[in-house]
Amino acid sequence: MLVGLVVILVPLLLATPAGAQPATGSEPLPTLPPMVVPASPPIVPDRTATTEEARQEIQRTVPGGAEVIGESRIKDSLGENLRGVLDFVPGVLVRPRFGLADESQFSIRGSGLQNNFHSRDVNFLFNGFIYGQADGFSDFEVIELMDTKRVEVFKGANALRYGANSIGGAVNFVTKTGADAGPIEYWGEAGSFGFFKQHIATGWVRGPFDLYGGFSAMGLEGYRDHAQQQRYRLNTSAGWDFGGGMTARLDLGWVKSLENLPGALTRGQFEANPQQRNPSTAFANEQRNFTYPNGAFTFRLPLAADQQLVSLTQLNYSDLFHPLSFAIIDQTTYNWSQELRYINTAALAGFRNLFTAGFQYFGTQQNNAQQQNLGNAEAGALMVNTINQSYNYGLYGENVFNVTPVVSIVTGGRLQYSYRAVRDRLLIDGNNSQSVDYFGATPKVGVIWQVMPTAQIYGNASRAYQPPLLLELTAPGNLSGNINDLNPTTAWQFEVGTRGNLGPRVFWDFSVYDYEFWDEIQNVNVQPFPGAPFTIPLFQNIRRSRHVGIELGLDVQLARDLARTLGLGQGGDQVRSRLAYTYSNFRFVNDPVFDNNILPGAPEHFIRAELRYEHALGFFIAPQFENVPKAYPVNSTNTNSTSAYDIYGIQLGYTYKPWNLTVSFQGANLANKSYISAVVTDDALGQSFYPGDGRAFYGGVQWRY
Repeated sequence: MLVGLVVILVPLLLATPAGAQPATGSEPLPTLPPMVVPASPPIVPDRTATTEEARQEIQRTVPGGAEVIGESRIKDSLGENLRGVLDFVPGVLVRPRFGLADESQFSIRGSGLQNNFHSRDVNFLFNGFIYGQADGFSDFEVIELMDTKRVEVFKGANALRYGANSIGGAVNFVTKTGADAGPIEYWGEAGSFGFFKQHIATGWVRGPFDLYGGFSAMGLEGYRDHAQQQRYRLNTSAGWDFGGGMTARLDLGWVKSLENLPGALTRGQFEANPQQRNPSTAFANEQRNFTYPNGAFTFRLPLAADQQLVSLTQLNYSDLFHPLSFAIIDQTTYNWSQELRYINTAALAGFRNLFTAGFQYFGTQQNNAQQQNLGNAEAGALMVNTINQSYNYGLYGENVFNVTPVVSIVTGGRLQYSYRAVRDRLLIDGNNSQSVDYFGATPKVGVIWQVMPTAQIYGNASRAYQPPLLLELTAPGNLSGNINDLNPTTAWQFEVGTRGNLGPRVFWDFSVYDYEFWDEIQNVNVQPFPGAPFTIPLFQNIRRSRHVGIELGLDVQLARDLARTLGLGQGGDQVRSRLAYTYSNFRFVNDPVFDNNILPGAPEHFIRAELRYEHALGFFIAPQFENVPKAYPVNSTNTNSTSAYDIYGIQLGYTYKPWNLTVSFQGANLANKSYISAVVTDDALGQSFYPGDGRAFYGGVQWRY
């Protein structure tokens, strides 16, 4: 650990911005433009904006933690999933449950700590619009990063622009159009533990019409037993520009996901053999398999030179077969949504102003059957047969007003009505049909001060609100059968920070926040009967809790033109160092049972660092370092913990520009250390640990015609 810290952190501290020159990396580094009244009104970033245009617009208008990751960073993440793309975003923790499978413990500012399966507490968006179920539940498996041109991250209560309604914020995946791809693009990679992935895409533009299509296939044997994965994804997009700002776009997609689930281990099992699967998952043959056809239609209508109306209609369907230890879940889920968003960039009293307002409607209907698992995914007696329904109605608005050329005041709010219902069709113990509804309001105020042409100070006070998910209301551990047991989570976020750059040499992003929670939802995994070899989830509210954190991102050019200085060739090369540091202090507040204990599930300190050499001829090498210097608890009594760890990796690659050809290589966990990647909180059997992968190597090739 000390070697990694010395290699990465000391050069950061010694770097100075003198003699700055433009970077030579494949993705232009972010710059923060002066905040001045422009000749033309600003626009909200959409799919036609470049990564840099989107970054600048977000920095001008979001008074809190937000970040944009461009396509070259995405493609750098060889042999990775969302973890490789987002691990250098401070405040965001993506902890894979079983290696390169998409399933991860995903948290922003402590959201979703109770989440040991799938995704909640963070809105995932495609092209600025929320996808997934109406109650906020969504899947990682439907995301294809190779069809993505950039990823926008809005931390905590900073995603109001897109009408996000979760305590963790939002991650927006902006997908490619015909203008973003060549006639033929190929990406292939393969490596350890039987991993392979291939992606082929095409894009073209003919006058006002553009068309994009991408198909990927992925397979994985897995580091652990019973961790095999297969994934197939098809994404298409067709757009028409009518002129004058009027556009229409149809996106169609299809996903097929097949995955075995190795399960979490006890401490003793992890130390004896981290590659083994949980014995109860072996008996049940736990899996999660689904298909997911989906479609979206977006229409932009200019109302005036500085006003536009955007309409989005979404439909998707999933067919899930999900054997678990306590039941075989068989679900068909229909999701639909409609959103209207109004954008006005007209000046107000002679000052620049951006006003956004929207109305959202989301609906979900789910046919839910659960049968006894007799072993090896063999179905027994029918235990549950329900129709589950969720509806969300949201009305939101946000205004960014420049009171001076260098100071913007941001105000806004959201009103939300949510409905959850379960209709019992089994009726063997009476009619257990029930429903519940929720109403919440979330005001926001913030300020952005451009203290110098390329540096900002910002702050905000923002309320967050999130009603329970259906799966939390109807979890099998909730033996009362009453879906009214959970209150919605509310929170106030208080945040200050700064971001900017000193030429192309030094870039920073720094935030400090205090997130005060009421009724945060906790997952306590209980045994369904005495002696049961597995646990089932039970969700309950925490009366008061507090999330305090520090987020620091640094990107520093340490040296340039080394080759010319050493007489080894032409200049244009550079050495850069990146650092992402996340400090998390998440605690109960005067809890009657747990006092002021640490909330389980998140490391107090998390460090990701990279030292990268890039040459003008097209090759790079980048040693990487990940460190959790202190164990963190996995239960609310703080009596069971993970272990500290540090792991090392390396990336290298070469781009031959005349052929548009890139070859790359990655080595991960080079010291082959056993470490804990993700956790299950408050498990009655202590089955709390998901091991990280051992030493692994991956190679890949990209080609564009």
